[in-house]
Amino acid sequence: MTNIVRNVCLSSGYDMPLIGFGTYKIQGKELIYEVVDESLNVGFRSIDTAVVYRNEEDIGYALKNLLPKYNLQRSDIFITTKLHPKGIEQCVQKSLKAFNTTYIDLYLIHWPGATRIPETSTNNLSLRAKTWSKLVDLKKQGFIRSIGVSNFTIKHLQELLQNCKDILPAVNQVELHPHYRQEELIKYCNEKGIHIQAYSSLGTSGNINLLRNPIVLKIASQLNVSSARLLLNWALQQGIGVIPKAVNKEHIKDNIQLDFLIDEENKIAQLCLEKYNKLGKNGKPSQKEWTVLSGIVLLKKDGTLSLVALATGTKCLGKIDLMNTKLYEEGCRLSDSHAEILVRRAFLRYLYEQIDFLLNGVKNNVFIIDDKKKIKINDGISFHFFTSQTPCGDCSIFLKEEDNAPPIKIKKYNHNIEIEIKSNVNEKKKQVIKDIYRTGAKCVKSEKYQDPHLPGINYHVVGPLRTKPGRGNPTLSLSCSDKIAKWNLLGIQGSFLSILIPPIKLETIIVGGNSPFSLEAMERGLYKRFNSEIYKLKIIQSKHFFKQQKNSERKNPCPSSIIWCAVRNRDTEIAVEGRKQGATKKKKGSNLLISRRALFETFLRTCDKYQHSDCNIRHPKKITYLDCKKWSKNYQSLWNTLKSEFFHDWPSKPIQLQTFVL
Repeated sequence: MTNIVRNVCLSSGYDMPLIGFGTYKIQGKELIYEVVDESLNVGFRSIDTAVVYRNEEDIGYALKNLLPKYNLQRSDIFITTKLHPKGIEQCVQKSLKAFNTTYIDLYLIHWPGATRIPETSTNNLSLRAKTWSKLVDLKKQGFIRSIGVSNFTIKHLQELLQNCKDILPAVNQVELHPHYRQEELIKYCNEKGIHIQAYSSLGTSGNINLLRNPIVLKIASQLNVSSARLLLNWALQQGIGVIPKAVNKEHIKDNIQLDFLIDEENKIAQLCLEKYNKLGKNGKPSQKEWTVLSGIVLLKKDGTLSLVALATGTKCLGKIDLMNTKLYEEGCRLSDSHAEILVRRAFLRYLYEQIDFLLNGVKNNVFIIDDKKKIKINDGISFHFFTSQTPCGDCSIFLKEEDNAPPIKIKKYNHNIEIEIKSNVNEKKKQVIKDIYRTGAKCVKSEKYQDPHLPGINYHVVGPLRTKPGRGNPTLSLSCSDKIAKWNLLGIQGSFLSILIPPIKLETIIVGGNSPFSLEAMERGLYKRFNSEIYKLKIIQSKHFFKQQKNSERKNPCPSSIIWCAVRNRDTEIAVEGRKQGATKKKKGSNLLISRRALFETFLRTCDKYQHSDCNIRHPKKITYLDCKKWSKNYQSLWNTLKSEFFHDWPSKPIQLQTFVL
């Protein structure tokens, strides 16, 4: 993802970045220059200081010399400074001179009390009122754009608001972190339209250091982020601004990379489950049936999540059924009906509509056209994949563990080398492994290693490509573990869309709760068994679970699938035995819009609209489905390379299933 520097519109009408660069206790002309240089380099556009920090002049010097380096203007930078309620007019003029600017973006009263005046003295109340009045005058004169306060309690704000009906504080900058939440103050400020900005977000004020807190460390580890990023984002996700300081280049960079959600996996899972619950009963399992649910969620640049595709699964067509497909059904029946595959097809429909919006000049969420008239993916967006259970195939094979037993090994196949996987053993508490979780997917016959089908842990080997079981006879469909691994390398968009758009890689795989899960097996199945250096997905298990998944009460697979995507027309379809519900061998019906034929037709229509040198297919009725796929030269070349290196035994679909024309 790209760094997201989100803005908040203050009550003054001016925008302020939610992430600012703090400079407390950073002094010295050379050091200030270095940190300002790096902060601008990584994307900071807001700088926070104060008169008592004694670094305003050095910051001004750094900005004057560094803004041209990054092709920035003064208007691109948001400057905040602060002063105790005393001598305000002189200090504002000094600050303007120090920053070499005609205005300051935000000026704060640093403390509700002045130096050497007791906190309880009524003189402070009078000073606050007078200082605020002068700040209002300076704002009206154009020297300051927004005015606010710092370290003000509710009482201080109430007193101030009684005397400042003309202009209210735009910001209240206060200490805020998980150990000092200030919930009542936040509520009060929100009601009054006062933006809260946090300092000491890492809990370092008052000798409280949250960076080494066990809970913080655990959550940060799960999200694969630093403790600092986690704590900063804790505030950011509440709409609270942060001003982290750092002098180390890596820390400066770390402090702005806050484009992740702390509870991302649960929010994504919940979106999918809520949408499924809102769908009608048609296509859903009966009380004794089960299914799998998968979804794809878009994370936008502003941090909002939206579900774009959803599907439930059922059994796949066997090879015999597929080969006996009638001429009029060529390209119409779905060979693979697992939820993970159907949701990808629904996602393709969504992408085609987003491209259609783009080409028609309608606002869309995903694409832009660059200066070279090529379609590009919007900066700052990402796609996240949910599945209610571990994908079938290699990801589903892992150890069942119980207490009080020695470690046991299972055989693994990797790059034609037989190695062993050991269970994790705690030195203090050893584990018993009675068996392994099994998958119905069978090793591809050409693979060197095959499942021994021996009792217990020797039932499977791990590593080989696998095909899914079908409706009474073997299928030609590779396991979901294998297909997701392929998407991980080539992108989820497939060969047709690769002619039009750049690859789209999934950012996260979320597995539903209350389902057997092994992070080690997921990582192995999706990339480690091929190449440990391959693009690594973020893999998490959610606490939310799908109630209609397989269990002791639900033993029979649902015979139908639901396919939904966020499009304008016909957003929901029901599939049975690879056909649209209602279409049978004797009764022809309209095709599923996610079928090969329908997506092929959509692609060709899109090509006709998108007149570009890289997309010059002009005669759709004279080209077969297979020949059209070959137009994606870069995609096919990379796929052939990957097959020779990693996916040696990936079987091809029979050619007669791919040579249909429209």
